[in-house]
Amino acid sequence: GFRLSPNGNYGDMGSEDNDKMFRFIAQEMDKYKPAYMHIMDGLGFGFHGKCSVVTCADLKKYFSGPIICNVGLTKGVAEGMIRSGAADLACFGRLYISNPDLAERFANDWPLEKEAPYETWWQATGAKGYTDWPTYSPKKEEKAK
Repeated sequence: GFRLSPNGNYGDMGSEDNDKMFRFIAQEMDKYKPAYMHIMDGLGFGFHGKCSVVTCADLKKYFSGPIICNVGLTKGVAEGMIRSGAADLACFGRLYISNPDLAERFANDWPLEKEAPYETWWQATGAKGYTDWPTYSPKKEEKAK
């Protein structure tokens, strides 16, 4: 599989033809039949603003394999992208760091911790910050589904 970040602005990324270029990349990569295409289409890391936003739905037209969506997703947005057919799978990064039991929280509608702060996932902090977030302890009236 491979990963694309068509909307990011890190390191001065982005160009006026990103919307066309990333469609071309998806189409060309499809010829190789990779296992998946992981698209960071959210704007959680900033947006270069040099062309229109490139979405999973845009690239799905040019790639026949499974698409994984990512960046700044909520449970509802991820489910909507999958239901609509724009994506086949969703993944969560920063939200998973601060919610190590994220799947259980989603399944049971338990509250979420805020996303891990920037320093936790960008700067070297060792195990602290990655492994010390608590799991949710349901109250007596809350039953796991």
